Amino acid sequence: MFAGMALLAGLGSILLGLDKPARDFVGFVVGAAFFQGAALVCIWVFLRRHEMTWSEAFGLSRAPASLRRALIEGGLAALVTLPAAFLLGKIAELLLARLGVAAQLQVAVRLLQDRPPPEQMVVYGLGAVLLAPVAEEMLFRGILYPTLKQSGHPLLALLVTSLLFAATHLNLMAFVPLTFLAIVLTWLYERTANLTAPIVAHVLFNAVNFALILLQPSWIAARPGSP
Repeated sequence: MFAGMALLAGLGSILLGLDKPARDFVGFVVGAAFFQGAALVCIWVFLRRHEMTWSEAFGLSRAPASLRRALIEGGLAALVTLPAAFLLGKIAELLLARLGVAAQLQVAVRLLQDRPPPEQMVVYGLGAVLLAPVAEEMLFRGILYPTLKQSGHPLLALLVTSLLFAATHLNLMAFVPLTFLAIVLTWLYERTANLTAPIVAHVLFNAVNFALILLQPSWIAARPGSP
């Protein structure tokens, strides 16, 4: 993340020559490459050093019954989490207003509301709906959570990884709903022992938010629990 920020800072003079949508697009691509993209590369190196396959590390079973269960339970978890996250986001927004803190939309939401060109919209969609869920689930639920859990403090592991997951999105209004989402995803991983389930739930959660931002921009403007 810091390397990506440093690169963007170094490109400052070049980016100033671009219009705002182009600058935002470059920032999104660099951010995705240096966080989610870098996470996947680091995980690949981590698994190679420990001589483990992706399936062994994350329970990514190809057995039809296991895969079907992961898909069904991941889908159900997303359906339950979406309205709950929306409600928690509204509560967080009201509390911030009471404290005199201006609620800010997430960067991804603002980018989509600016209605970028179709080719950029495709990149935003792939990043938010596919790349982010896969990389974040492998990092937070697949590696960080079980590593901390092995220290003998499963509840602490749940809280730390959930709070860290929410914090990396750098948005106060989304912090509470994203913490809730992370807790649900961790519970889902524990229940199924298959990272496919939380990945599916995360993908659907982001996909629904992405679609709502595109289809109902005026209503979605106040949504806090977006991807």
